[in-house]
Amino acid sequence: MMEIFAQAGVVPYRIADDVLEVLLISTSSGKHLTIPKGLIDPGFSSTETALNEAYEEAGIQGRLLTPMIGTYHFEKWGGRCEVEVFAMAVTRVLDHWPEDAERRRIWTFFRHAAVRVKHPDLGALILTLPDRLTQDAARTR
Repeated sequence: MMEIFAQAGVVPYRIADDVLEVLLISTSSGKHLTIPKGLIDPGFSSTETALNEAYEEAGIQGRLLTPMIGTYHFEKWGGRCEVEVFAMAVTRVLDHWPEDAERRRIWTFFRHAAVRVKHPDLGALILTLPDRLTQDAARTR
């Protein structure tokens, strides 16, 4: 039976000059682009993990939108990683962060981000971001 690895991550976004941008980071190998994500450790929630990974891997802080925007999965470590994905409004971008020596980060138009990430299912989630933000704005009015 295949082992399942529970992960959580964020699609970090900002609105710049009325354009929805997403922050992507390089994978640990440096070969691909992805979102900040990581294993959900025992005793931690998916939201706590998502915020922590955003800080450690991308050097960003912000506000998570709940509920999550969806999930995607991929094969790794001889098992299957299942990632809970949250949208995150970025409020702070740090100059230095724990993984700044290993990762690069790039802000890009959300549609470009959707095709640049390694996993197509993640790209599909990124494309839902405008609708999600519209729903969130309506809910908070």
